[in-house]
Amino acid sequence: MRNDKKQKAESLLKSHGRLLILLLLALALALALITQFGRGMLSTAKSPAAAPSKDRIKAALPRYAIHLVTWFPFSEENALSDWEEKVFKGRVSYKIEKAGDQSYVRAASDAAASALYYKIGLDPKKEPVISWRWRVEKFPEKAKTEDLESREEHDFAARVYVIFPTFFIMNSKVLEYIWAKDLPAGSAGTSPYSKNIKLLVLESGPSKDGEWRTEERDITADYVKAFGAPPERDIGAVSFMTNAEHTGTSAEALYDDIKLGYKKAKAQGGRL
Repeated sequence: MRNDKKQKAESLLKSHGRLLILLLLALALALALITQFGRGMLSTAKSPAAAPSKDRIKAALPRYAIHLVTWFPFSEENALSDWEEKVFKGRVSYKIEKAGDQSYVRAASDAAASALYYKIGLDPKKEPVISWRWRVEKFPEKAKTEDLESREEHDFAARVYVIFPTFFIMNSKVLEYIWAKDLPAGSAGTSPYSKNIKLLVLESGPSKDGEWRTEERDITADYVKAFGAPPERDIGAVSFMTNAEHTGTSAEALYDDIKLGYKKAKAQGGRL
C-alpha cells in the first residue's frame, strides 16, 4: 500500500512537468507582501529625481506621461542589490556591464533558469505603466517549431513579468512579455504551466545591428485583454529572466531602464 502511494505521488509530480515557475514565485511574494508592506517596501526604490542622460533615452518615444514610482537605470555596480533571485534549474548569470555611456544588465544562461524579481505595490486602478529597454544577443537553439503553449523547448532569450500574487497560489495571475525568435510580434497565448500565466510576444527575431528595443505597456489594459476582466489584486512584483534549461543550450539578453509608474496623460507620438 505504501509503495502504491509513493508511486502515485511520483507519477503526479512527473505529470505536472517542471516547477510552475512564476506561480511559485507569486506564492513567495504573497507571503513576503503580507509581512513587509507595513515596513515600507518601497523604501528601496530608486528616486525618480535622478533622470537618465539625454543620450540614453533619446530613442524612447513614450506614449504616456507617467508619475514615476521607481526606476532602474542599472548604472551602478550594485544596481541589482534591490532585486532578489529565484533559482529553478542552475543559475543564470546577471551582471552589470558598461559600454561607453551606457550601462545595463547582461543575462547569460547556460542550460539554466533563474529569475530576478523586485517586490513592489502598484494599484491597477491607477493605470500603472511599465517600460524598459532590451536586446537579444543569442537565442536558445530549438529543434522544433517555436510554440508559446508547448512545454517542450519552452525557452526564450528574454522575458519580463508583471505578477499579481495571492496567498492561494493557483489564483495568482501573471503577464509575461516575451522576445521570441520565430513567433511574430503580437502573438499571444497561455502558458503550458498555468492558465493564469498569459503570454504576449512583443518582439521577434534578432536585433538589427545590435539595436535596442524600447517597450511601454499599459498593464491594466494588457491584463483586461489577457484575462477578460480588470485585476482584482495589486501588482506585487516585476521580474525578468533569460532561460535555456529545456533545450540544454545557451541564451543571452540585455535589459535596461526598467520604469514603473502611473499614467497621467497621453503624450504625443510614440509606439507600442
